[in-house]
Amino acid sequence: MINVLRIPLPKERLLVIPKEERALFLLLGYAANQINLLSKLVIFSTNKTPPDQPEQSLSGAQSQILARILIGVLAETWELIRAQYLSSPIGKEYSAKIDPAGQLAIANLKTTFGRANIFSKLRNEHIFHHPSADDMEAAFQLAAKDTRWDNDWNWFFSISGYNSFFFISDIVFMHGLLNAVGETDIIVAHQKIMSEVRQVSENMMQFLMALTAAFWQKHFGQEMTGEVVANIVDSPGVFDVWIPFFVEIPPENPEE
Repeated sequence: MINVLRIPLPKERLLVIPKEERALFLLLGYAANQINLLSKLVIFSTNKTPPDQPEQSLSGAQSQILARILIGVLAETWELIRAQYLSSPIGKEYSAKIDPAGQLAIANLKTTFGRANIFSKLRNEHIFHHPSADDMEAAFQLAAKDTRWDNDWNWFFSISGYNSFFFISDIVFMHGLLNAVGETDIIVAHQKIMSEVRQVSENMMQFLMALTAAFWQKHFGQEMTGEVVANIVDSPGVFDVWIPFFVEIPPENPEE
């Protein structure tokens, strides 16, 4: 059973917090919401490998797209931490107030993002910004030379756009990622990326929770009061949910 607690945050209390701290406090929650949602979607999408083609390939591509969005959100969250925490007076004030787990998490994040890293590179060149024509041409040439994908230069169309996929576009795009991560094999590149995604995601959430706790203690006190507002008894296990690629679309006129 999952107990859902409601924690009140009276707007009167939030109004007296300095605007810079209030903005960061609220943005931390927004970032955490995105990371949690996308992390669950990546898990759901990879919980099952369909036995048949083309669903196996399209389901895998769907998982890759979700993972890329998560990478972009993690990179954006680091930019938030860097600009509004590390480079601001807030960081100087709160650095000693964060618990040891949060201290270790931010140290790990500094190590990851303080050097050349795949998150910033992929964010800037492939995820939240479409690649240039030259980059796509290089990716196309790389994909064209990769004979392992010769049978996959296809589009998959259905009456519904939800069940259609421009598969060749994703193949070329994935080959463009190879240069970004310094690999020559897509499978190896994916494993490398997902390993770093898991580490960064865990450190990011640990730090966000630690900094949020420090904000709370300063502005709301040492205690947190909540009430149970729901008891969820029929929720599925996190590894029992799967997001399929193909979905049935009901007719606009059920009588037809």
